[in-house]
Amino acid sequence: MKTVLKDSLMIRKYTIKGLVQGIGYRPWVAKLADELNIEGYVRNTGGIVTVVAVGDEEQLAELKQRLSNNVPTGGFVTSIDDEEISGNEVKLPSDHQFKIIESDSDVKANLPLIPADICTCDKCKEELLNPGNRRYLHPFISCTICGPRYSIIKSLPYDRDTITMVDFDMCPKCAKEYTGKLDRRRHAQTIACKECGPRLSFKQVSGEAEVMDLSQLSEQAKKLYTDLKLDNPEFARAIDVIAAGGILAVKDIGGYHLACNPFYEQAVAALRTLKHREAKAFAVMFADVKSVSSYCQVNLKEQALLESPARPIVLLKRIYDNNKPLAENVCLTSPQVGAMLPCNPVQILLAEILGPIIMTSGNASGDVLETDDDKMLQWLMDRASSGEMEDTPIAMLSHNRRILRPMDDSVMKVVCGRQQFIRRARGYVPSPISVDIPGEFFAAGGDLKSSFCYIKNGLAYTSQYLGDMESVSCQHFYRNEKAAMEQIFGFNPNAVAVDKHPGYFSRKAGEEAAENANLKLTQIQHHKAHVAAVIAEHKLTGKVLGFAFDGTGYGDDGSIWGSETFLWDGISEMTRIAHLKPMKLIGGDEGAKNCDTILTGMLHNYGIQLPDANNDSMEQQLIKAAIDNNINTVTSTSMGRLFDAVSALLDICHYNSYEGQAPIELENIAVQAQEGYPLHIGVDGDIKVLFEDIVYAISNNVDKAQIARGFIDAVAGYIVAIAGNHKQELDDKNQVVLSGGTFLNRILLERVIIELESQGFNVYIAQQLPPGDGGICLGQAYLASRQQ
Repeated sequence: MKTVLKDSLMIRKYTIKGLVQGIGYRPWVAKLADELNIEGYVRNTGGIVTVVAVGDEEQLAELKQRLSNNVPTGGFVTSIDDEEISGNEVKLPSDHQFKIIESDSDVKANLPLIPADICTCDKCKEELLNPGNRRYLHPFISCTICGPRYSIIKSLPYDRDTITMVDFDMCPKCAKEYTGKLDRRRHAQTIACKECGPRLSFKQVSGEAEVMDLSQLSEQAKKLYTDLKLDNPEFARAIDVIAAGGILAVKDIGGYHLACNPFYEQAVAALRTLKHREAKAFAVMFADVKSVSSYCQVNLKEQALLESPARPIVLLKRIYDNNKPLAENVCLTSPQVGAMLPCNPVQILLAEILGPIIMTSGNASGDVLETDDDKMLQWLMDRASSGEMEDTPIAMLSHNRRILRPMDDSVMKVVCGRQQFIRRARGYVPSPISVDIPGEFFAAGGDLKSSFCYIKNGLAYTSQYLGDMESVSCQHFYRNEKAAMEQIFGFNPNAVAVDKHPGYFSRKAGEEAAENANLKLTQIQHHKAHVAAVIAEHKLTGKVLGFAFDGTGYGDDGSIWGSETFLWDGISEMTRIAHLKPMKLIGGDEGAKNCDTILTGMLHNYGIQLPDANNDSMEQQLIKAAIDNNINTVTSTSMGRLFDAVSALLDICHYNSYEGQAPIELENIAVQAQEGYPLHIGVDGDIKVLFEDIVYAISNNVDKAQIARGFIDAVAGYIVAIAGNHKQELDDKNQVVLSGGTFLNRILLERVIIELESQGFNVYIAQQLPPGDGGICLGQAYLASRQQ
């Protein structure tokens, strides 16, 4: 039926693209329309929002101007297409109101933006802690601008029936809020309350926890606990477990965390046993930044990250003179604390009542974050029955809201005012990165700290952190996440980029994708991808001097690279211009993890004998014989392996029980020294003199921390010297890129940035993706696009 308008009125259709679903954009638009006395409707249409509005020219001009200003938290508008339509092209509400109408599920023509999981907003937190509010202590409180998003969405558009909240029917009160014009929860798809929403459940796995002693709590914490015990006694029992020194598996937005009291050394030790995580620091959750500042130094940039909607773990410099120090086995040798703030109502209540709590991923180290209740329960029961933790209460706090994809915590730090990802996951994924990469690509990434990405319409959609592909569970996770992103976003790439390493799982996955769809496949060298990822992220043009330092990567010559310097011509060529001198080392997993094996190999390459080594051990003899006879050897220029060797030489770490352990522990020791012992690496990459000088320093009882810092300074000096020697080959932009896992070393990165900038270089690092292998997928796509 044709809509008849007054002469002064017109109908305009606005097609709005950007991050406009899952953030409360439709109710926000409806509120704008009501304020402007405009009739019509707003709806989700695939991955975009469509607005049809009736008003005079002035009203509609004002509406369009406001559609992209002050968008609800977490959202943004990239474009608004505007057209006038006639009354016979659209059916408007018969009551002349402005309404939110049923979504259109056609997503084929649009590339959507979907919000990441968003932390509990301040208003919901206020209601959660307000005894007078009907959602007081509701562990699933949310509204239009906060709560789970990506972890619970099955398909677009983002509506109640396309997310796992479809399992819960709204009660009359929630339904009234959902449809109410003035309510903050108008069309909030995750709306629920204690009457109609998800439910918590508690399971004591082993041991028993005594009821919590309230005498040490603040008055506010006492009231919260007392009220919670009446309102949700199972939740209160879970709190008792942590307070008693037990371990609690807590199901959160993206999967399970394992929580325990960070002040009880015995509880922390039990958690290490449970996870098989003996040598890596644990993250600690604090109630607020004020609490964090009692244990860590926090600058403004770090505070902004902590309090951001993503709620990442942020590595902060540790304060040691606390009135109530953390147990020594929480951070171990690390001079940093991985600090985080609560991101959901359950975590808020735990922190408000208990104070600081260890929060670590709910899995055995190396496996995928667990989301399945039965599997988590079985794992806990198996571990509890092993006899290793007989005196430790273990329990599980679950809920019945389905999680469609695991979402680990993101981990970040700030170096020289720049944010740096160690792990990019919850709170940031699946938000895309704007890049100047034409075409549509699937880039398969690498095998360590793996992630992949899709490129379309100048946007890079990077998967979350997927783990190490040596794990079968991580391989399944990779394939499942790939399939999920293709379904949700409708990706249809026309080319595939992979790493050159012939044994990578990620390469095989990319080859399968290319073969199944008959797509062009491009192999990209690992370290070139490291440099290109930063070029792509910052949209650099012109020549670039790129440093890619890490543990291992398959080189163009078939050897193992890892200390590479490249000159990018700004068009399509990346030329290798410097690296450490190649050495023969033992190959395989043991060759990458056993620092003593690496050290023996490096010293043997240079004919250096340690002064106190009168006779080689049988193992050392075998290593040397294998190298001399090319048995199970690789040729390597790895900077990561050099860090391993020096860590072993200084008796700091002899085996990498997790990736990068030896370099991390070397840095932890180096932090203790104000100045480093003078050491040097020649620009030709020869490290013989470096080893000789370190051996000399050890034999003369030079402080270990000074030698460690001197070594890091030597690596920094090597980088600065190479940059200086090649400055004339750059254009007037003087662009330098630092990439690869070695640049997670704070001492190294800070010194290199400061010295290069003092010499007139413009220095760029990865800031939206990790510098390690979690970011190479973007570089693969960038270089592949230059080879089309």
